[in-house]
Amino acid sequence: MFKKPPHQKASANIKSSERRKLLQTIAATYGVDLDQLSKEDQLRLVPNTVKQANFKTDAGSSGIIYFDENETPVWFKERDSKLYPSVYTCWQAGAFLPVIITHPHVIDVLAGGADLMLPGTIPPFDKRAVKGVIVGVSDSAHTSVIKAIGVTNLNMTQFDRVIGRTGVAVNVIHSVGDELYKLAKVDITVPEEVKSITELIPESAATDTVNSEDAVDGNTEIVLEGTRDVATGDDNAVNNVTDDVASLSVEDLDKFFIRSLFQTIKTSEIDLPIPASTFMSQYIYKNLPVIDSSYANVKKTSWKKTTKFLKAMAKEGYLSVKGKDDDLQIIKLMSTNSPQIQNFVTHKTIAKAQAAPTEPTASKNSSLLQIKSWYKPTGHYRFIFNDLDLNYQRLYAAGDVKKILDNYVKKHGQVDQKNPKNLILDENLKAATGLKEPSAPRDAVSKAFLKGFSPHCEVIKPGQERGEMYKGEPPKIQVITETKIGRKTITKVVDFERFYIKPVALSDELKVKCQGSATIHECVQNPKLMEVQVQGPHGPVIVDLLKNKWGVPASFIKFEDKSKKNRKR
Repeated sequence: MFKKPPHQKASANIKSSERRKLLQTIAATYGVDLDQLSKEDQLRLVPNTVKQANFKTDAGSSGIIYFDENETPVWFKERDSKLYPSVYTCWQAGAFLPVIITHPHVIDVLAGGADLMLPGTIPPFDKRAVKGVIVGVSDSAHTSVIKAIGVTNLNMTQFDRVIGRTGVAVNVIHSVGDELYKLAKVDITVPEEVKSITELIPESAATDTVNSEDAVDGNTEIVLEGTRDVATGDDNAVNNVTDDVASLSVEDLDKFFIRSLFQTIKTSEIDLPIPASTFMSQYIYKNLPVIDSSYANVKKTSWKKTTKFLKAMAKEGYLSVKGKDDDLQIIKLMSTNSPQIQNFVTHKTIAKAQAAPTEPTASKNSSLLQIKSWYKPTGHYRFIFNDLDLNYQRLYAAGDVKKILDNYVKKHGQVDQKNPKNLILDENLKAATGLKEPSAPRDAVSKAFLKGFSPHCEVIKPGQERGEMYKGEPPKIQVITETKIGRKTITKVVDFERFYIKPVALSDELKVKCQGSATIHECVQNPKLMEVQVQGPHGPVIVDLLKNKWGVPASFIKFEDKSKKNRKR
């Protein structure tokens, strides 16, 4: 529901009578006995101060979001729907929802609007998890920490095994990392463990604790619906993941190894004879289709051993071998002109899928945020990427983009022989760079080639490997001192939230450092951004605070003094 930011009206406190009514509705919806709860436990369900705000989404749905005094979303509902808790409430109140356990790496994908498929869940299931029930989703590493909220689409209690089955298990409504989660004005760290309030769960609904270690099958892959490209944040990058496999049979794996052999014959130039062990490690294993790496072993096939596999292929006429056991060698491969090889359609290999992109240079100062620039090819580059058999949907570092251009030029011999500093531009390069001349200097072509990519930036917290991805050039925090109403000087800070700085936290810090009042409101120039204002000319103080407390590199802070005393007369 919250793939994009909801259009939210200003929040307002609700009356105490409405708060009690809200608490009673929650108790009735989730079977909670309020008489058995202490006052403190009730406050963990519904805080003492509750604000509400109406919202609409781009998809056309509307409803109400309930916040606490710090503007953290605690409950929400669509029109004519039940009340749903936010993950923040689940962390405060403990276990009052049935929990479906999945694998850790799935949680990040759910924020993009993916629904959890049945093969991605881990049995056994809570006895309350029947069809149409509101459930929490946690990962097997932190089973007590709910990280997504949804509604079951199947009666989960009927399944003892999920491998080989299909269907949507949970229609996900809200999760960690989605736009509802980001509405919180204060940084809240995801807990490692949540203490369960056992009184919240009616006795009739009590279930045995799920042993996540016993439930996890290390070879099980996740099947999701509606996933997105995680690196780019593009919701439409992958709309239907239908080729994920929950489990591979021996017959399937045999076919994959034969496909790998055909791929090797068609695409690789091999100096024969070649030892069997080298042939397997350098070609067969690397040319397997994209599967779980645990299956990339000949022991999982019906042949069980390398020698049996190769001799079986020799009987089929795909290759010729000599020797035996450790001395077995491949001396001949099927001709690439044979109909079987010519008609074979190549696939994406496991080696190419596992190849990691070149990382942009990271900051040496571990206390600072890292800002990395990435580039995504646009439509003008499709023919070049297809020609080089490269992934068109991936993000690339600037160094990778230069290598792509160099590889294309080298492959087609486009260096101008009369003037080696120039490149000859074919139709593909002209379309990609926008240059019209038949040839141009290499530097000019390289600059124009990079300029046509769609820029993205990644903001990474110290000590972490991945961060938030944003479209466009790297952001800069604007710190502006100006005079208002003729004589009143204020300093405002804009576009800071992408650096993991919450408006409330920044405002509170400025009140102390600048010893003055601070206010939070929407930026006039861009209502999508929040703006914090503090009275007085405090630009240098704020710049130092951003660098030292939040680790923002100086090159991503822009300070401008527009106050009256600094204007030119």
